Amino acid sequence: MQEENDGHVFTNIATGVVIGLAVGGILGLLFAPKPGVELREDLKDKTEEAMDRLQEATSDLVTRSKELAAQTKENLAHSVEAGKVAYSEKREELMAQLDA
Repeated sequence: MQEENDGHVFTNIATGVVIGLAVGGILGLLFAPKPGVELREDLKDKTEEAMDRLQEATSDLVTRSKELAAQTKENLAHSVEAGKVAYSEKREELMAQLDA
């Protein structure tokens, strides 16, 4: 449960960072005294940088999600196995009591 919350926190932080960088970069470029051609080129460059960062953050998120899914699957398998063992032990105990 805690790992699931950590994943949401990571996603929110990554999203906030990317949006903040994009907005800050665009505002910085818009308020900088540059000719239109230079401004458009800078906007294009900053947009490409933001897209690269977004792709990297998305890739990191996908990797983390896959790791969490694998870990959850492993934990579930262990829990099912423990449940089977407990069931078998309890069944044997009850059968022994019935035979006595």
